[in-house]
Amino acid sequence: MRAMGNGSLRFPGQTASMTRLIRILAFAIAPLAMAVAGCTSPAPLDASSLRPPEVGPPTIEVVVLAGDDLSVLDAKITVEGASMIETDEGVPAFVWPQAATTIEVSAPGFVSESEVAEDPPREDLIEFRLEPVVLSGRVSTHRGIALPGVEVTLGVHTDRTNDDGLFEIVRAAPGNLLLTRPTWQDSIVPWDGSTSEIDTTMEPFVVHGVRVGGSAAGDPEHWQRLLAMADSTGINAFVVDVKDEFGTVFHDTTVDAAHEASAVTLQYDMTEIVADMDEHDLYKIARVVAFQDTPMARTEPDHAVLDEGGSDLWYTRNGDAWMDPTDPVSYEYPVALADEACRAGFDEIQFDFASFPFGGDVSTAIFDDEYTEEIRVASIQAFLKRAYLVLSPKCGVAASVLGITLESGTDEGVGQLPGLMSRTIDVLSPMLYSTNYGAGWKGYANPNDKAGEIVESALVSGLSKLEGFAYYRPWLQTWTISAFDVRGIQRRVDDRVNGWMLWSNAASYPAELLPPQ
Repeated sequence: MRAMGNGSLRFPGQTASMTRLIRILAFAIAPLAMAVAGCTSPAPLDASSLRPPEVGPPTIEVVVLAGDDLSVLDAKITVEGASMIETDEGVPAFVWPQAATTIEVSAPGFVSESEVAEDPPREDLIEFRLEPVVLSGRVSTHRGIALPGVEVTLGVHTDRTNDDGLFEIVRAAPGNLLLTRPTWQDSIVPWDGSTSEIDTTMEPFVVHGVRVGGSAAGDPEHWQRLLAMADSTGINAFVVDVKDEFGTVFHDTTVDAAHEASAVTLQYDMTEIVADMDEHDLYKIARVVAFQDTPMARTEPDHAVLDEGGSDLWYTRNGDAWMDPTDPVSYEYPVALADEACRAGFDEIQFDFASFPFGGDVSTAIFDDEYTEEIRVASIQAFLKRAYLVLSPKCGVAASVLGITLESGTDEGVGQLPGLMSRTIDVLSPMLYSTNYGAGWKGYANPNDKAGEIVESALVSGLSKLEGFAYYRPWLQTWTISAFDVRGIQRRVDDRVNGWMLWSNAASYPAELLPPQ
């Protein structure tokens, strides 16, 4: 055995591989020997030899929640003096910059927040809860009346104004508010986010329309002439008969009651005429006669107006029967036809003869309820409310009214009071025909000679009666007065209210009656 250069011992015949094996065994046995020695005589520990592992600054996660529903927001996060990264789980984070730092967070539709962190958080997590931005406002008519039912859209958020014209958009981000409502012009209102309230107004959609009877709409040549007339003039709307004053329904309706009453005559395909009017950029109004309806009265006499004695139907001088406006069952048929037209694409439903009977000796008429002004007015209001409930906001709701009611202090026996009606529906269409006024009206020996003055007087008086959001769009005549007078009346009406409609039994409208394109 001899000493090696490195101080280890080698036995005679010991090879290099044996030497390596001895070293390995020595290293393995040494810790065991130390452990055994420690059990018998513990050696003091040198604390200076124990050092913690080296660690870098912590990674801080940032979670941003919506204050209204605690959903996680895709927020913009800015950290002073640090860059944002993502954890393996996709959570936004940053490496602590080892100094006090400011964290700012923002998200569209929420109030931005910032926080100064002096030290890293104990859980390596910072949570923000952003409160939503709330934009509230009011929409009113051009006359300053609260306008209900307006759809207010801002980005992906939508609300509808209540009866007081109020709306509220939660999570509102700056942009353009789009206001839409049947019978009113669409409106765009910019909002830059600098205020939390915004009040605005809407303008009525101005109609210059003509009435198209069912047979005219069903005659291909006549229909095409009417469309060409609209293209070349200032006419922008058709009022098409769906059900007329004789109870006739002009298309293949899905309302069974019309077929049961044998009231259907196939004049046109509703889908086709709606498509034609859309192609010619026309405002589409469906005319539905409400209570004068001989076929239905004969089919459903239990819900019709009866003559004294109660066994026979009551008839006008022209031989027309009426459904009973005091009987709510009679509401459903015209409302069903109106709903069908609305779903087919019409923009507005105009109810004609939405009144108590006239044109005959009403003193012999028998109704389910009493024939008092209170009952009459309440009954017509109930019908219009029922129609509005079904049709709005898909379509606008309008009604023809007797022109005399605009200047009278009573319902004139028909249950129509423009003030109350203006609280319930969108448009009132007084029938301002000078032929309806007798000699001596306003001191005029022949009212036709003063048709313009009669129309203007009625509108001035009627405007003072409006109580609600509805506006006037009158029916004007095309007969017994000259084309010059017809055009003059149109201009007078446009100066006072929001458009007009021309009536012609034959749907004949010479160019000289119409405004230029």
